[in-house]
Amino acid sequence: MAWKNGTSRALCAAALLGTSAALAASPFAEGMISITLDDGWSTQYTQARPALKSRNIPATYYLVTDAVAQGWGGYMSLAQVRTLEAEGNEIASHTRTHADLTTLTPAQLTSELHDSRAWLEANVGAACGKDFASPYGAYNAPVMTALKAEYVSHRTINAGRNYRDTVIYELRANDVSSAVSVATVKGWINQAIAEKSWLIILFHEFSTGTPTRETQYRTSNFTNILDYVQSTGIRAVTVAEGLALTEGLTEALPSVGTVVYDDAMGSGFQDWSWATHDLDQSVTVHSGATAVSFEPDDWEALMFHHTGLDLAQYQSIDLWVHGGTTGGQQVRLALYNGGTPLGSMNLETALGHPIAADTWQKVSIPLSALGATSGTVDDLYVMDDSGSDQGTLYVDDFVLVP
Repeated sequence: MAWKNGTSRALCAAALLGTSAALAASPFAEGMISITLDDGWSTQYTQARPALKSRNIPATYYLVTDAVAQGWGGYMSLAQVRTLEAEGNEIASHTRTHADLTTLTPAQLTSELHDSRAWLEANVGAACGKDFASPYGAYNAPVMTALKAEYVSHRTINAGRNYRDTVIYELRANDVSSAVSVATVKGWINQAIAEKSWLIILFHEFSTGTPTRETQYRTSNFTNILDYVQSTGIRAVTVAEGLALTEGLTEALPSVGTVVYDDAMGSGFQDWSWATHDLDQSVTVHSGATAVSFEPDDWEALMFHHTGLDLAQYQSIDLWVHGGTTGGQQVRLALYNGGTPLGSMNLETALGHPIAADTWQKVSIPLSALGATSGTVDDLYVMDDSGSDQGTLYVDDFVLVP
């Protein structure tokens, strides 16, 4: 599964400190793409494999190992997994049972992580099970600590592209659900080529007919995407091959600030927003390739979640805002530790004047002005402060300044 049906949202109702990820992050020699397939569904073998193999495109399969070992209905067999590995694909781990790792006891967490990797090594190949993807994209600080002891990388479902200096335990990936069009994926590929970045996309099930679940993708659309990969000449790599070309950073550099968003979510951040928004819009942009568009209506919010940051390491928060065609939006920046408010400020107050239409303006808010100079922050909100319907607002280059 790609998402936990928004349960975290319901509870709420770098990279480098440059001007953008596209400019500040370290590009590769060329753009790259990795095709990843989660869970181990049988249609990945019967429908996706022939399309990939005929085009000589390798893929990374993140497997739920109990599904294969115990012969769950609808999943690949061990013989099929061994065939994929023999054909040059990467076999990686997606836990034993596809549990939400953030809900487990330490013993259960160890079993899901260690036993899955050990089973792949023993039953598929010694080189298998080195890389990992967390089910539902759910992880927190204890999960991250535990998985680092077992795996050399971690793929998230936080959208965006990766660079040579991306933290390898927070690899970004775009989930291709049933609603994602071929044209959208082509746009991601074009961005990766232009930026010389590494695009990871993920699929689950495949269907020759009309998908009946969000996790199913039409096979004909999948083959169209693969044809586009071939036609552009973008380099196709497994996750392991892509990792070999990175700098292998396991932690964000501490001295250059913490990026919340600058062309994509920053390292360690997850998008828990419940407002209508787009993290990848490319029309109104402060710098780089993309910015966030946001409908600040009826108390709805952008919500960027982190496993926890020590506020004592920072002095202020910077972000750029654009009032779209209307301006004047009433929007509030708020910091929380779980459900506990740490401080907030209306952006108009921070600017000293209303948010302007048709222009970008920098908002810089000292943490002392928020009354939040110590403790841990794990949720940053940019939220409607009017309770009414307002015009589209744009946000870019959102950074915690050390």
